[in-house]
Amino acid sequence: MFKDKRIMVVVAHPDDELLGLGATMRKLIKEESAQTHIVILGEGITSRSDMRDLQKWEKELAIHRTNIESARREIGYGSVKTYNFSDNRFDSHALLDIVKVVEHEKEQFCPDFIFTHHGGDLNIDHQMTFQAVMTATRPMAGEQVKAVFTFETPSASEWQATCDPRHFMPNFYMEISEADLKAKCDAMAAYEFESRTFPHPRSSEALKALARFRGYTVGKRLAEAFQMVRMIE
Repeated sequence: MFKDKRIMVVVAHPDDELLGLGATMRKLIKEESAQTHIVILGEGITSRSDMRDLQKWEKELAIHRTNIESARREIGYGSVKTYNFSDNRFDSHALLDIVKVVEHEKEQFCPDFIFTHHGGDLNIDHQMTFQAVMTATRPMAGEQVKAVFTFETPSASEWQATCDPRHFMPNFYMEISEADLKAKCDAMAAYEFESRTFPHPRSSEALKALARFRGYTVGKRLAEAFQMVRMIE
């Protein structure tokens, strides 16, 4: 299914390209010769201040960019393009502006498949990223994207209110290896401002536990879980 295919991953923040699908992407790159391109829409850090101040966070943003490259090499992603939408303030931007970015990257890379955030995540940036991808891949005549998948993002997907009807309900699973999982955890550790200690969902121990849970759910030792939104053949 993924052999020699072009896969674009569209995420809101640095580290999101790892949390829900880093092990899967490593597997597809190494075993299926998939060509991959990552689009990171937001700068990912300034929401830690009351007001957005890029100058105040200039040093940390520079470290973030270095961390992105370290994580890219660990997984083997082919390329990464970063943008500067406001961290946890995507709703301060017109959705159309985000859609235009996704459309541009899609036209440049020509992906067969797109992976992005689950639309019901607690995080507003994840929600708008999903909306932008769905808008940019409307199934009109000539649309090149054959399928859209969403992934879960630990510390966002599972934190949505229990009464919210949009919970992540996977219907597609990818078996992964111990080496794939280790690469994911090592790449996550490269993010100095994002990785956490257990029992936080972004800790290495929690990521490993999630992989085991998703694995035994479908009779495998380890897996990552996805929701297939649409596939057209």
